[in-house]
Amino acid sequence: MTEPLDQPTFRLIKSQRGGDKLLEDGYLFGVQRRVGDVTHWLCEQRGVCKARVHTKGMVIVKRTNEHSHGPDEQAADCCEAKAGMKRKARESRIAHTTYSSTAYHSSRASSTSSLPGDSQGRTVLTLLLWCRRCTQIPHLRDTTQPRDATRSKIWLADGTFKTAPPLFAQLYVVHGLRGGDDPMKTGHLLPSLFVLLPNKTEAAYLRMWEQIRLLCPLAQPQQMLLDFEKGAITSFEHVWPNTVVKCCLFHLTQNIWRHVQSVGMQSAYTHDEELAMRIRRIPALAFARPADVPVLFDQVAMDLPLTPEIGELVDYFERTYIGRTVASGYHVAATYPIHLWNNHIGTPLGLPRTTNAVEAWHRSFNATVGCHHPTIWKFILSLKREQSLVEVRHTNYLVGKPPCTNQAEAVPTE
Repeated sequence: MTEPLDQPTFRLIKSQRGGDKLLEDGYLFGVQRRVGDVTHWLCEQRGVCKARVHTKGMVIVKRTNEHSHGPDEQAADCCEAKAGMKRKARESRIAHTTYSSTAYHSSRASSTSSLPGDSQGRTVLTLLLWCRRCTQIPHLRDTTQPRDATRSKIWLADGTFKTAPPLFAQLYVVHGLRGGDDPMKTGHLLPSLFVLLPNKTEAAYLRMWEQIRLLCPLAQPQQMLLDFEKGAITSFEHVWPNTVVKCCLFHLTQNIWRHVQSVGMQSAYTHDEELAMRIRRIPALAFARPADVPVLFDQVAMDLPLTPEIGELVDYFERTYIGRTVASGYHVAATYPIHLWNNHIGTPLGLPRTTNAVEAWHRSFNATVGCHHPTIWKFILSLKREQSLVEVRHTNYLVGKPPCTNQAEAVPTE
């Protein structure tokens, strides 16, 4: 056997599958085979590098070939972090987002040198703390300027009540969609602004949008996608009058389904396939030309059975989403006019139709917090952990990596 070589610093780390990896001066080696008490290691980049080492215990006894590439300390850090997260996933019952964000948060400082040096490479946590007892709106933010809210042309926003700390009614989050020719498939949706609101009144929303405008004076969103919440819509249009505001298609279908239930048609809808298909034509009007929607709605309504329940459903949709002309000839505007929920133009362009991705973020954040209505300190700690994940996603966007998506956006029929 060859005499042991002078030893550089090296150590053994665990892979994601629980196996051994050898880390030496920024180079990772995987196990090739074991012969007796000697382990043969080959470079992780086996397709381009022929470097090999043999170890006996914790001693390198043989080295073959030199590396054909440079070292990568960050790759080793990532390997250890992933292995640690996987181990915690097996051993712990806490939400996976909690330990993954903690791992990112703890390893972020050591990998700072590998991130882009430009200020674009920094994701900024902009947290607005809105206290109903304060005449001013105190806010906490990083020393650099908010980047996503300023540079994103497409915004999506929604609120949640479960993770709002005591004294606050809801957590409202604005997401910015960055990059990609097909925004919903190749774009990166990043949470950019976190706001704690005391209530859901139009006045509260107006103060929120005005404060965001002060924080992001260069922001000029082209489109904002919101839930069907009149106060949020009206106040946003007041602050950004030139932005196209759209409402979530999923919530449109959900509102219709809830009204089907409220008028006692759930059983008929479930068992009568023909009736269900005709009712589904109502939300399908969202894909027609806006100018054609009133005429098409009349045709859809005439094709439905003449029952009191159907009459209530048709009246509800006309009153809420179409508008009507009374006997005197006066037109009564809809609560949510056609232009708010129509997707005829946006669909071919790949623009988002629903806020489902934002609601998915809320579910993930709820799991990270781990309880309803946490203390303000637990809430801020959870936001810091979430910010670590957002920084990774923003870096992926900067280097051109595609977003991680589980499946294409789907619009339910009920």
